[in-house]
Amino acid sequence: MLSLLHHSNLVNLIGYCTDGDQRLLVYEYMPMGSLEGHLFDLDPDKDPLDWNTRMKIAVGAAQSLEYLHFKANPLIIYHDLKSANILLGNDFNPKLSDFGLAKLGPVGEKTHVSTRVMGTYGYRAP
Repeated sequence: MLSLLHHSNLVNLIGYCTDGDQRLLVYEYMPMGSLEGHLFDLDPDKDPLDWNTRMKIAVGAAQSLEYLHFKANPLIIYHDLKSANILLGNDFNPKLSDFGLAKLGPVGEKTHVSTRVMGTYGYRAP
């Protein structure tokens, strides 16, 4: 399923490996790390993100959610939006990662999906 999702603000799946009961997903390298690393526990010699960069990251994250929730086929409901799951490329270009809690959206005549909470607390689509 992940290999079918293509958007400039979603981390690219490069490959996978399965060996017995072991599973490994290989994603593209994101050189700037996660947004979490730029917001919390900053080194004293490191400047915090300026507002223009923060807005660029927020818009990119919103665009990825718009794609997943309204344009992907099938629709994907992303359940775990948090700073640790927003990875940053060069020039702080954001990409959403960690689709472990994502669910397929309503398909056909179905009108809703389960709202059972799993994993960490984060964004939950309406």
